[in-house]
Amino acid sequence: MEERTIMPTPGSDEIDLKDLIVQLWKKRKFILMVTGVFLLLGVFIAFTSPVKYTAESVILPQSNRQNSMGNLGGLASIVGVNMGTAVMTEGSISTAIYPQILNSLPFIREIMETPIVVEKSNGKEITLYEYYTHKKYKETNVLEVVKKYTIGLPGTLVSVFRASKDLQETNINKEITPNNTSIVQITNQEQAVFNVIRGSIQYGYNAKEGVIKLGYTFPEPFAAAQVSEQLHKSLEKYVINYKTEKVQENLAFVEQSFAEARKDFLKKQANLAAFQDANRGLITATGRTTETRLRSEHDIAFTIYNELAKQVEQTKLSVKEEKPVLTVINPVIVPLAKSAPSRGKIIIVFTLLGIVFATIWVLIKPFFQEIIRNVRD
Repeated sequence: MEERTIMPTPGSDEIDLKDLIVQLWKKRKFILMVTGVFLLLGVFIAFTSPVKYTAESVILPQSNRQNSMGNLGGLASIVGVNMGTAVMTEGSISTAIYPQILNSLPFIREIMETPIVVEKSNGKEITLYEYYTHKKYKETNVLEVVKKYTIGLPGTLVSVFRASKDLQETNINKEITPNNTSIVQITNQEQAVFNVIRGSIQYGYNAKEGVIKLGYTFPEPFAAAQVSEQLHKSLEKYVINYKTEKVQENLAFVEQSFAEARKDFLKKQANLAAFQDANRGLITATGRTTETRLRSEHDIAFTIYNELAKQVEQTKLSVKEEKPVLTVINPVIVPLAKSAPSRGKIIIVFTLLGIVFATIWVLIKPFFQEIIRNVRD
């Protein structure tokens, strides 16, 4: 029996909804079959996807400087606008720059060296870089194996030849690259680990409350907590270094000047004392003039020395005052529940995809058949 093609009636751009429902009802077995296939595919992906845990902390960025925006910034925060994140004041770093720090190569290279303990290391600490590069630490995943030898087969073949090429290029770069250059070089293996770590870092900033959520996603809960804790420490170090860089340079200059002034003062003091010991009971005008000059040089040197000593102490205090603090509101906790995969959501999504795909196919198939029939005629 020839299937009925649902086409708009002459003079009308509408399709009868009743005919659509009838056509879908006639093809209900096909729709159920396709939906069942998608359901099985969703179940397979949900139960073969690697389990991951996310450990995170809640941080409040603080510094001792006053908010330059004043009441205007407070009023803006009430309506959900954070004017402070878009402003870079002298010597300070905005929270809007934090994601750039977290995604930078020097920062992630530091995270690569984070010591972690995983099940396959037998209680021994290894670096995060070792975990991602050594095969013995990798979990066998059915879904990844299927992907690797199907749609990922070309990439697998290319990687075999790329390994030896990377080693050769690394040796060449070491030979031709000067030691004093600031140019950063990275191998393909480092790039792969860099991408994985960058994709596993979880960062979120609540502009209204002014807090940061910083975490890391990893296949094992304790190691996830270890890396998350290191993320907080490294970020705080980067922010402190940026904030106090100019103050530290000023402190170094003042301390150097103080050391020179102290040396000069001790020299002048010794000269005055030596002259007084050698010329006790002075009665000549020349002797009194010389002593007056030496005492004047001594007093000037002492004044400079004393002022620089005060300035050194003040600069040291300013270093402490200018040092920003990332206050931990909620510390890192070893997660008990996995963050991925969400098996229920995966199954529901694939089931809905199956229904939608089967429905669309049932509705558009008659149109394609009509076109093919017209072409043949």
